[in-house]
Amino acid sequence: MERILTSIDVGTSKICTVVAKMRDGRIVEVLGKGVVPSHGVHKAIVLDIAEPTAAIKESVAEAERSSGTEVKSAFIGITGHHIGAYNNRGAVAINRRDHRITQREVDRVLASSKSLPIPPEKRIIHAIPRQYFLDGEEVIGSPLRLHGYKLEVDTHIVTAGVTFIQNLAKCVQGAGISVSDLILESLASGEAVLEDEEKEAGVVLADIGAGTTDITVFKRRAIWHSRAISLGGYNVTKDVAIGLEVPFSVAEELKIKHAGIYPDESKSKEIPWGPEGRRTVRYEDLSHIVRARLEEIISLIFADLPRADWETWEPTVLVLCGGTANLPGLDRLGEGILGQRVRIGRPTGLPQGVGQFEDPAYATGIGLLLWGAKYGYAGRNNNVESVIKRFFAQLGRWRLSINWPRISFGGSRNGRRF
Repeated sequence: MERILTSIDVGTSKICTVVAKMRDGRIVEVLGKGVVPSHGVHKAIVLDIAEPTAAIKESVAEAERSSGTEVKSAFIGITGHHIGAYNNRGAVAINRRDHRITQREVDRVLASSKSLPIPPEKRIIHAIPRQYFLDGEEVIGSPLRLHGYKLEVDTHIVTAGVTFIQNLAKCVQGAGISVSDLILESLASGEAVLEDEEKEAGVVLADIGAGTTDITVFKRRAIWHSRAISLGGYNVTKDVAIGLEVPFSVAEELKIKHAGIYPDESKSKEIPWGPEGRRTVRYEDLSHIVRARLEEIISLIFADLPRADWETWEPTVLVLCGGTANLPGLDRLGEGILGQRVRIGRPTGLPQGVGQFEDPAYATGIGLLLWGAKYGYAGRNNNVESVIKRFFAQLGRWRLSINWPRISFGGSRNGRRF
């Protein structure tokens, strides 16, 4: 069955709307897109209702013109410093006479795993089961139809600030669009750029956007850790503006058109800018400034990982996506800092003829469509209150139903453990 879905990525530097035809959870045709500059959003946080609303409306209108469709609802990405993440365990006794696990027991244990103190200004947006246990033993995949006395589950819980949810939802709805669902952007990006084998063996995904870097860790095909740090491409541009004493708009253009992590001997040593190119900056200085900030960001990606979980496990790869990942040499820089494999994440599984979307900058926009096709509430007419209330009903959205082999994780590379 085919259906048309829309995603809106409300970022610090741009608003990106993508309309696509979906079939069996896959994109069969990208119908159109609308990309416009973002206003009133700083570090992925809505600071003004009117400006983002106008920008979303413009982005949607552009996507409607290019796709020839009318957009009524969309899947929206959310991130920012207000995002919190917790790992919690729930447990229930199996009271049935035959002690068989049914969907009722699974729902009960998932609900119990959500029983942890959440500040009143926060709401749960995702509650994702990572691992089930039956009578103290790990369950491979789903516990349904097994027999036992005590069922437990480890769950990854993601929270967001109520006011930030409300402001973002109001902007989207003010543009005349119903919110199908709000989705953590790094989870969406993972749908677009990560391979199943990477999620199985262990992978760290870092989506370096303009205002934030969203970090997500997957292991055994389940999410293990998530966090957002308030550094991104905006900070790189700001450093260039200050270091080279140029306006911010010029710094952004220099970064996009000329910057690389390492100096390119084939390029001119001087880059002209300003009226008639009468002023110049040194290419080597530009590369040095960009490299210094990105060294910090890459180091911070691993700095806050919970060490207790990494004592016997090391991720097989760091995957970088987001617009900043387009800077030449970023993967090489990461490998030099971490001593392990680093690759640039590009959306995969796209139909032919849409090469422009195989860009790290479109990871969230494409991923929101893939997430929505698998787990979303497409087509519902929702107000702000119903969007928030629905977050409490998301525990059953994920099911560990795949029987994958048990894998032990261990070892280190170059003396490092993560």
